[in-house]
Amino acid sequence: MAHAFGNRNRERITMLRALLLAIALLPTAADAQPRPGTGLLSNSSPLPATIPLQVRTAAGLDYAIALTDRATANPVISGYLRGGEFFRLLVPPGDHAVNITAGSPDDWQGDQGFAHGQGVTIPLEFVIRAGRREGHQITVQIVEGAIRITDQRNQVICQIAEWDSTLQQDTTGRRTPLRYLDQTLTTRSRFCD
Repeated sequence: MAHAFGNRNRERITMLRALLLAIALLPTAADAQPRPGTGLLSNSSPLPATIPLQVRTAAGLDYAIALTDRATANPVISGYLRGGEFFRLLVPPGDHAVNITAGSPDDWQGDQGFAHGQGVTIPLEFVIRAGRREGHQITVQIVEGAIRITDQRNQVICQIAEWDSTLQQDTTGRRTPLRYLDQTLTTRSRFCD
């Protein structure tokens, strides 16, 4: 009898170990990637990112923003937004599909996005015309349980060039001084209509 009793304990211990191993291998919330801060996630475009995209949201959910080229479906740039925080992403020029996915902050899975998110896509054009960088400002809300873009406005940045001129005079080895303007070009940007 003692021998049979010892085998039952070994079987129970083996079963308990197998159960603990199975539980340890199950996917859990601990497997979720740590959520990133608000800002840029990746930039796949060779073009400079200089045109504004501003997204406004309420607190509670987090948002993944991904832009793809509408002609080729190639990824362009992506960012992460913690709901309620200020988010402005500078994007390269082009005709892009802007995909915004909302999800629980604990549900972030890194490169795969949100495990249980809901999304909306809007086509937007980002262009540079005569010193004007023409971008967009959008407001995203959850309305009746679905993600919606409730407001969309143009956001234009004007680039202003200013010349700084200084009169210079050179008299080295000359009877008549040589006078010329030393000019420096500076640019500044500001929001415009």
